[in-house]
Amino acid sequence: MAYFLLPRGKQQSKMDLIKEDLKNLLSTMSFPMLNQLRRHLIEHFKVKTSPLAPAYRRYKSKFWEELSFWALPKKVQEEISERSLILSPLFGLIKPEDPLPVYEVTWKDYYGLKTLRAFWKEHLSALWEKTVSGEVLYDFSSYDEKGIVDIYCAQKIVKFVYIRKGKRVINSLPHRAYTLRYIVEKGLSEKDLGKINFLDYEVKEIKEEGKQVTVILESEGKYI
Repeated sequence: MAYFLLPRGKQQSKMDLIKEDLKNLLSTMSFPMLNQLRRHLIEHFKVKTSPLAPAYRRYKSKFWEELSFWALPKKVQEEISERSLILSPLFGLIKPEDPLPVYEVTWKDYYGLKTLRAFWKEHLSALWEKTVSGEVLYDFSSYDEKGIVDIYCAQKIVKFVYIRKGKRVINSLPHRAYTLRYIVEKGLSEKDLGKINFLDYEVKEIKEEGKQVTVILESEGKYI
């Protein structure tokens, strides 16, 4: 199975879409082996466990807005949910449909003598390796999530670079969302990367170096 490492959203919506307390829902969250650690962090940071909303509605960023997970066909939703991984400073590793409260915890916050970045880097290592080892990993994550897990545990890592009007796009969150949607909606594998196109973006080059595959998409900038 190929996995998608998605960016979380630093900003969060205050939506209330799940009428139950998170303490009762932890057992339904992905990767339940992390629940004891999650409970400790919830108590330590005094996080209110309601209101709740699925991660794809809780997180507010251009990625989640443009992905519009809630508007996708059910089959596409299910595939994205099954294959996606999100790093969270409060919950460690989650999936798009996992319930989340509003929380202001960051990777720089301390739990004991360690930042949450260091805490989760230690506690996610074995689980992460077991999950992605031997698989293809599409890296759509953001800069502040780099280094928390070793993406090179995967058999192959696919990254995307976007060029607009001859210049590299710095804030590419919407582009990453469109790319993910296209891959899943069209049922593309890593062998079909050259077929990706959305708006006026097309693949101009695919570079392979060791485990990493870099897909370069170019656009005249007519839309985004």
